[in-house]
Amino acid sequence: MPAFATVPSVLAAGGITDINPGLTIWTGITFLVLLVVLGRFAWGPIVATLKERERTIREAIEEAKRERAQAEKLLAEQQEGLARAQRQAAELAHQNQQEVEALRQELTARARKEADELVADARRQIAEEVSRARADLKAQVVDLAIDAAGRLIQASLDEKGQRKLVEDYIAELPAERVS
Repeated sequence: MPAFATVPSVLAAGGITDINPGLTIWTGITFLVLLVVLGRFAWGPIVATLKERERTIREAIEEAKRERAQAEKLLAEQQEGLARAQRQAAELAHQNQQEVEALRQELTARARKEADELVADARRQIAEEVSRARADLKAQVVDLAIDAAGRLIQASLDEKGQRKLVEDYIAELPAERVS
């Protein structure tokens, strides 16, 4: 067993806190090689990609800020345009209301004037008719008086006869004057 006695000491695993200088050196060398390889082939593209991504994000943020400022500017312009349109609509409504009122007053005045003219024409026609009727009545009265006088003269009768003659004549009047 003496040959096996040396094996366990060689094969025996070290403890967790034991330091193995050979393993430490190879681990360090492997780490340095990995750093060189990563630095030469990976870090450059990774850093370039990160910088490019950072640049595109920064540009996107700046573009978003510009678009937001432009959108706010457009919104302000639209709100101003809307307010201007509302003011114009209110002014047009007020102007239309004034025009309607003026037109109503004009039509009312025109209607009054036409009514006054119609009333004046009617009064003038009535006055003319009354004047004609009076003239006709006068002419009839004159005709009656002349007729009555002529009959009285022809009859030269006494008072009783004259009375009878006038009464007969009056009785005949409506029948003769109707035509």
